[in-house]
Amino acid sequence: MSRSFVVAVNPADLLALESAVKAGREAEDAWLKAAREREGLRSLRGRALREARQRVRVERARLRETGKLAGTRDLVVLRGVRPEMRRHGLDSNWNPVPAHAASAPGRPVGTGNGREGFDQEGRTLLTGRATVKLPDDVAERLVRGCYWVSAPAVEALCAWADRWGDGPMGKLKDAARNGAPAELAMMAAAFAERAPAEALREREKLREQIVTTGDVLRAAIRRAR
Repeated sequence: MSRSFVVAVNPADLLALESAVKAGREAEDAWLKAAREREGLRSLRGRALREARQRVRVERARLRETGKLAGTRDLVVLRGVRPEMRRHGLDSNWNPVPAHAASAPGRPVGTGNGREGFDQEGRTLLTGRATVKLPDDVAERLVRGCYWVSAPAVEALCAWADRWGDGPMGKLKDAARNGAPAELAMMAAAFAERAPAEALREREKLREQIVTTGDVLRAAIRRAR
């Protein structure tokens, strides 16, 4: 069984991924042709043919599992996911994600709309979308690992938000959502407490400690380059 993830990616990385998939498919097709020739499938019949085909399937599955063959998008990404999980310390036997967190939509508290893939004007470069299927065991370990590795920073960011709030811009957005007149909104923003530079630096350090499934999958996709 497998689990699907939809991840925002840089279109250039998506093109590179498709090139890697094409190369992987060609390599797998070449291996399959050679394996069939080694087994002499053309000259076999009946039980001997079935057993030879089974040996080819088992060996192909083993090579796919080890990452030596990767002729699909999912296999190419999976080959990159495993080292990325090790790099982030996610490849452990984690406890399940708490039910209240598992059902929460979006990114973890405090991480905004993402920490990567923006141009100098603040526009996202992650305009592509990739759907990836991971084996259930890998997917579950990834989700659990991201939650527990990030949990201390998420908790600290919640405390930060309780202390400093969203600042002037947050006050403006709240006023707009509540339908307040522009004059009152501007006044609320003007009197909003601003976090000092030291507190803002601390928030950025905490954000850098958070790892999401999207972060891992994008890094895995970039490994295909």
